[in-house]
Amino acid sequence: MWIRSSRPPDATRPTAEASDRLAAPALEPPPAGGLILVEAGDDLALRLWRLARASGESPETLAADLLRRALEQEGRRERAETSLASLTPRQREVTRLAASGQTNRQIARALWLSPETVKTHLRRALEHFDVHSKAELRLLLFDLGDDPTSSDQRPVTSDQQAV
Repeated sequence: MWIRSSRPPDATRPTAEASDRLAAPALEPPPAGGLILVEAGDDLALRLWRLARASGESPETLAADLLRRALEQEGRRERAETSLASLTPRQREVTRLAASGQTNRQIARALWLSPETVKTHLRRALEHFDVHSKAELRLLLFDLGDDPTSSDQRPVTSDQQAV
């Protein structure tokens, strides 16, 4: 991987012919182990260089590792979005309330369901997301940008009645 500033000095600016040779063919991935050119802003290139220097890695190795991790996270995010979309509306509602920290009984009162029904909805949602706890579910939804604590669905306290 080669990283360069998006504004190279004039003396090192590649010619149109050189740029054409570096550009990958449209819609075709580069060959395995091939060169990937990343245009980075000056601040991003400098931050990457400083971080690589501090960690004792080359900027290319660090950039490849960061890119690999970002692609893995993007894959997890896409799978989680697909799982969220595959839930029924009621399961999504239970999921968001559970992830916001409410107990099964609080959710049951808020949604006029039995605690066993809430438990069933929650179990199915956990299976869809391939997680094992409400805490994992909360982290997953937060990573999706769906902060359950900021929704209009506030926790129901024991002294409140469901409306």
